[in-house]
Amino acid sequence: MTLDQLEAKMKPRLPHFRTFGARARFDFGDQGSLFLDATRTPATLTRGEGTPDTTIRMTLENFDKMISGQLNPTMAFATGRLKVQGSMGLALKLAGLLEDD
Repeated sequence: MTLDQLEAKMKPRLPHFRTFGARARFDFGDQGSLFLDATRTPATLTRGEGTPDTTIRMTLENFDKMISGQLNPTMAFATGRLKVQGSMGLALKLAGLLEDD
């Protein structure tokens, strides 16, 4: 899984994030990051910088498993495969939206 492939997979899901109402960064370490801005309509997903309300850190592979329903976000967090910086409440809300597809 590359960042390009993941970005292409996430773009069609942007309408799901309208209820999120915040900004989040998905940080994949050396493989790059994506910035979700759901404070605007429609929500945007870019590689640009911005100030996130919450940051989700994990590998591209684990993120792909999570959005594909193969990895539970709570289990990923409990086992250290998902790390959160910033608002834990927003991260939980975001995790629920990522699972909903």
